[in-house]
Amino acid sequence: MLNDAGQFNNLKKAMLETGNFTAHPTESIKLFYKDAIEIDLLPFGDIETENRKVTLESPNLFVLNMPGFKEVHPFVQEISIDNGLSIKVCTLEGIILLKLISHNDRPQRNKDITDIEHIISVYFDLNDDDIFVNHFDLMEIYDTKERDYLQLVCARVIGRKLKQLLEGSQILEQQIDEILTNRPTTWWLAMQNGLRD
Repeated sequence: MLNDAGQFNNLKKAMLETGNFTAHPTESIKLFYKDAIEIDLLPFGDIETENRKVTLESPNLFVLNMPGFKEVHPFVQEISIDNGLSIKVCTLEGIILLKLISHNDRPQRNKDITDIEHIISVYFDLNDDDIFVNHFDLMEIYDTKERDYLQLVCARVIGRKLKQLLEGSQILEQQIDEILTNRPTTWWLAMQNGLRD
């Protein structure tokens, strides 16, 4: 969450000065950690224009379309790790929201779809308490004889949580609804039903 391009450039410079990061030769938002792990620096917040774009000039002009990040940010979870350090982590529903947008921007990239469907496939194991306590009504909507019964329930829960993330962002909510419509699989339609609940 940044206010302007100056903050982005200062953050990137500070990371490079640690010696642990190197710059990507052509893309100003990418760094390599210890020459092995590719890191994307995706600025959002007040740095965005009204149409949700971010323009950076470091060194070449680079324009990013950033819908979804402002919506996901208030829902991040803080995780404590060793030595009193804590980090903020995007929720699974937030990751799905960003991957839906990413897939829509680059439909030829199938990784977003496989990632979303993997999350749906393991979602119950990670969230069964929440589903039983807050979404038990969905357990009775779907036929328990369906081979993917739990995934349908989970996809619908995810859709409900997407709706919470998108509250106050009607245009983006409509865009997500259209994205889900364009892939009419049972899991994606269940997510759409949750979004519409």
